[in-house]
Amino acid sequence: MGHVTVVGGCRAKAPSTGILASSLAVGTTVKLMEGGTAVEYLVVNQGIPSNSSLYDASCDGTWLLRKDIHSERQWNTSDANKYETSAINTWLNGDFFNSLGTTEQAVVKQVKIPYRRGGSGGSDQSGANGLSCKVFLLSGYEVGWTTSDSSYFPVDGAKLDYFESGPGTSADSKRIAKLNGSAAGWWLRSPSTNDTYYGWCVYSNGNFDYYVASYSYGIRPALVLPSNALFDETTMILKGVK
Repeated sequence: MGHVTVVGGCRAKAPSTGILASSLAVGTTVKLMEGGTAVEYLVVNQGIPSNSSLYDASCDGTWLLRKDIHSERQWNTSDANKYETSAINTWLNGDFFNSLGTTEQAVVKQVKIPYRRGGSGGSDQSGANGLSCKVFLLSGYEVGWTTSDSSYFPVDGAKLDYFESGPGTSADSKRIAKLNGSAAGWWLRSPSTNDTYYGWCVYSNGNFDYYVASYSYGIRPALVLPSNALFDETTMILKGVK
């Protein structure tokens, strides 16, 4: 039997049949509703990334990353690389989150993600001190890079299972995303630690690069669903929780 959930002020019985999020293989494509349209997302991790202590229990679930780039946007309106007060963090958890369907809004988890508080000159925060949000950008560590690749990466996460470590053709191919059918670059949440105005990003060929925070670049929203989230067997659209 499904739990009773409250969506939009109405009590509705949640579906009890479907494909459990926790049973989906990493790399599977599912769909979430955005502005009334079903949009493809990739399952990029199950559970706590790399079993890392950098994440608290809120991050234990099914991690989804938008398959294609949503749009190109500024990381921040000024060249200040503080993610917690950035324009993109505000947009992701405001206008973008509000564009999701009512089911998605009810099911997406509130999580605490590792991040570099205060930008380049700040400190890495993790666990219970992570940034509370529902939608976020991935970090350099989460897509497979570390300080071994560049000493200017903050330690703000651990590799997600979908991605491969380091540079190289295979690893880079997992990071390539498209905007309007063509490969394009996309922002990470990681500030570059060598200056106050650079943010890390994934270049169109899957390698790493950084730009000033006010530059408009691709956005791939990421989020975490509870393990008991349910997808329709035919359409793979999120339909509730078990």
